[in-house]
Amino acid sequence: MIDFIRREKIYILILFFILALNLFNLGRGERKHVEGKQEKKTVSSMTFNEIGITEQKVRDYIASGRISARFFRYGFIAGIFIFLLSLIVNIKFILLGKRPVINAPACRGPVSWSICDVIRATLTIIFFAYVLAIAENFIFMAYHIYIGTNSLMMLNTFIIDMVAAIMVFYFAVVKNKEGLCALGIRSRSFLKDVFSGITAYIMILPFLLAVLLLSVIVLNLLGYEPPPQPVFEVFMEEKRFNMLFFLVIFVSIVGPVIEEIFFRGFMYGAIKKRFGVITAVLLSASLFSLLHTNVVGFLPIMILGVLLAYLYETTGSLVSSMAVHIIHNSVMVSLVFFIKEVMA
Repeated sequence: MIDFIRREKIYILILFFILALNLFNLGRGERKHVEGKQEKKTVSSMTFNEIGITEQKVRDYIASGRISARFFRYGFIAGIFIFLLSLIVNIKFILLGKRPVINAPACRGPVSWSICDVIRATLTIIFFAYVLAIAENFIFMAYHIYIGTNSLMMLNTFIIDMVAAIMVFYFAVVKNKEGLCALGIRSRSFLKDVFSGITAYIMILPFLLAVLLLSVIVLNLLGYEPPPQPVFEVFMEEKRFNMLFFLVIFVSIVGPVIEEIFFRGFMYGAIKKRFGVITAVLLSASLFSLLHTNVVGFLPIMILGVLLAYLYETTGSLVSSMAVHIIHNSVMVSLVFFIKEVMA
């Protein structure tokens, strides 16, 4: 135990710092609640009826001559076609046993890094996020700087994702002397890996929609009110084109790439080495879902996480899981823009 404390003293101190800061913030939150300060209900926690989106309003928007309405009309047609294709592919899979095209894995073998390295990297990322917030608060107050809540959130998220990428590179490549191929980063069979991801996503789409619908129905019956979703709020509130463009690129492309490197390339390999494939798939998918969503979306996002881990396990490449992640996030962003346009 003494040797462990000496060896990991930096990360133990980081852990105590994180716990202490969270307890401090929890105490502040309880005091605000006692004082009776009520926060305004956010758009992401409202129902369609509460934010004024009705069936007639949707029909009027779709039938309008606005450029965005034309885009969504074609999008809905494409969505219906993809959904029907998904049903056909699943029926073919069930009746004929046809599997999606999956490439043979490369760089197969246990990774050199461990679960402890994943924990160390995670603690460092969280620690950096807190230090960044504290430093920004001090600097902005001292120099009377204000860049806006939305801009600050986007900037911090981007910086933290870059830190996460650096931590993965350090523990995998620098510390454990592995190549990028061990993280699933490879260019061989790029197009085939993309096709594998698209095929798998089309197959799982009906299950994602069914589980999401079931989750919403059950939680509505229980009277559960979902908490605000910061990214959704930024999309709905932001008017500046450059900020929206940056947010779309980040949510649709940059975020999925970094998350796949961390969750599938880095975390999944370490868990698999210690506990095996099934535990690694379920645990990495659960942690992935916990990071991303609330109770409403936990099961659908976990199913997506299982698919992403399955693709990485069977192809040995992050390209297929990145393709699925990018497509899924792009669809979600499109839905948010649709809601925003209907409300306009």
